[in-house]
Amino acid sequence: MYARLLIESLRRGTRRKLLAVSAVALGTLGATALGEVVLSSGDRLAAEMGSYGANLVTTPAREGETLPAADLVKVRRIFWRNNIVAVAPTLDLRVRMADVVAPLVGTWFDHPLEPGFRTGLPRTRPTLAVEGRWPSEGASEVALGRRLSERLALRPGSDLRASLGDRSQDFRVVGIVTSGGEEDDQAFAPLAAVERLSGLSGRYTRAEIFAMTVPEVRNSHPDPVRNPREYETWYCTAYPSAIALQLDEALPRAKTSVNYGVTQATADVLGRLRWVLTALAAVALAGAAVGVTAAMTATVMERRLEAGLLVAIGAPRGRVVLFFLTEAALLGLFGGLAGGGMGLVAGRLLGSGVLGVTVPWMPILLPFAALLGLAVAVVASAAPVARALERYPADILKRATA
Repeated sequence: MYARLLIESLRRGTRRKLLAVSAVALGTLGATALGEVVLSSGDRLAAEMGSYGANLVTTPAREGETLPAADLVKVRRIFWRNNIVAVAPTLDLRVRMADVVAPLVGTWFDHPLEPGFRTGLPRTRPTLAVEGRWPSEGASEVALGRRLSERLALRPGSDLRASLGDRSQDFRVVGIVTSGGEEDDQAFAPLAAVERLSGLSGRYTRAEIFAMTVPEVRNSHPDPVRNPREYETWYCTAYPSAIALQLDEALPRAKTSVNYGVTQATADVLGRLRWVLTALAAVALAGAAVGVTAAMTATVMERRLEAGLLVAIGAPRGRVVLFFLTEAALLGLFGGLAGGGMGLVAGRLLGSGVLGVTVPWMPILLPFAALLGLAVAVVASAAPVARALERYPADILKRATA
């Protein structure tokens, strides 16, 4: 009997019920789309924020030493190896170019660190603008900083000889680098060519590492003796300091420091973006709740006589309230499923069209969208249903027939 009444009730007043379903669908559409973008593209967005530059720097533990470049493959063998986006070792020399003494930086540009993973300076310093191109790996080529190229009066295609003591190396200029910073006064060449000029083989003095990390309170390293559980949680979280410690464990005689200016800036931008998306989702759900409240208020006011009769013939008030809330829950469920399905499509379009990230299908969000729609509909309907049935049956019938 209860099911028959419920089915018959759903068949009547379709216009207002469609309004409630549409309101819930629009709200869950926005929440699902934004949630899909946040959940599935957080790592990609963090990588996009890599334009700030490398957030970890590895140097020799002892001043004046150098480190073997061959050991850098170990950075892809730590626990958080998949979070390592780019690595670029540098060997800095001060050399004579014509009549100018300037820094010459040897580094990787497109180096195959391991199968399927190529890395270099353009990936750790993506903000550098190059007129021409970067030097090719293993070639005797150089890219000059803008101010240095003006002092040397050289452009792409020119030849350059760099000297260090009794050693010299000929380079072909292939690019002009512009950054607005110290790079404008430097020259960049393949690491192997600079090693030959310095007399060092397979060594570097500094390595820039860009890793995807999660926000961290500065210097939050817990004591492993006093707080072993907190230490384990910290160690197994992609905090910058945790990744730095693991890099130190993997690279003998090296120490890794965190560039907190970069990590904090990235964390701030991502945190604000997530708050904005969350706020937009909340606004969408609030709009859906307002629509459901309006529709259910009108529905309950129209059916006061029906509610009064049910209470008058002995139906408990709680059962009548439950009847209306069950109806609202079913409408919310339908709206949540419809909005969730459309939200999955909208999330992909939002990610690719606005944020420039690829958002995969996440059908697992559909049950959550349905439950969210149900919850919004029930919460929004509770107040109007309770107010309509707070009077005695005689009052309800009298007002309904007046």
